[in-house]
Amino acid sequence: MKNILTVDVEDWYHICDIEHILPRSAWGQCESRILFNLEKILTLFGRFKLKATFFVLGYVAERNPEAVEMIHSEGHEIASHGYGHLQVYKQTKDEFLKDLLRSKSLIESVTGEKVIGYRAPQWSICKGKRDSYWALDLLVRSGFLYDSSIAPLRFIGIPKAPNTPYTVSTSHGEIREFPPLVMPSLLGNLPAGGGWGLRIFSYRSIRRRIEELNRQGDPALLFLHPSDFDAHRPKIRLPRIKRFVCYGKIKTTEERITRLLNDFEFTTVREVLIG
Repeated sequence: MKNILTVDVEDWYHICDIEHILPRSAWGQCESRILFNLEKILTLFGRFKLKATFFVLGYVAERNPEAVEMIHSEGHEIASHGYGHLQVYKQTKDEFLKDLLRSKSLIESVTGEKVIGYRAPQWSICKGKRDSYWALDLLVRSGFLYDSSIAPLRFIGIPKAPNTPYTVSTSHGEIREFPPLVMPSLLGNLPAGGGWGLRIFSYRSIRRRIEELNRQGDPALLFLHPSDFDAHRPKIRLPRIKRFVCYGKIKTTEERITRLLNDFEFTTVREVLIG
């Protein structure tokens, strides 16, 4: 059983909801560490001779096209993470479409290959007060075959959404949805496939959850960020919860993911989707 390994290719300062601390206008003044950290990830994946899906931020593709070239030259799948790293529900439909197509064009101009997958910043395709479910229709209209933007979690995403890959019907056709790994609990689903969840929960519980999904014939989807491998990245003063999410036990990421790569097989979203 092959599971799915993904990377959100963004720099250390691409953090949602901190415009009052680090405005977007200041991004160009920040030290870029994307190439340094990507090299670590690509070297690690090369050791295990595996391919992964890299959701590249258009802002990164524009400023550091060599990052896209590095990933592409290693034979990994490249998908879109949008352009400006703004949650979908903070955009109008026109703004979202412009952001989406800008990132798609930038990536395709470097790789020469069609982009078929998308992931929204901070799992921000939602329903309810922060409704942005309409984005799926625009993805289909724009030629995307799959999405990985809906987290089955209470505080972000859609709590009651399926926690394994499923198909969504839109007015323009179907799209396949690939949610991140979560662990069911009495408090609802808990994030376990990346970020602070991957770093905080016991390795045994994460491994057991992946084994459970695999026994029922479903792949687990993990997600990483280049900054997860960078304990020495620049620090900025963040609110307590945001600081925990970004920096908590950051040094354990590489050890955790290495153990998982030893214990399970991984591949790209494209391979699971198309075969």
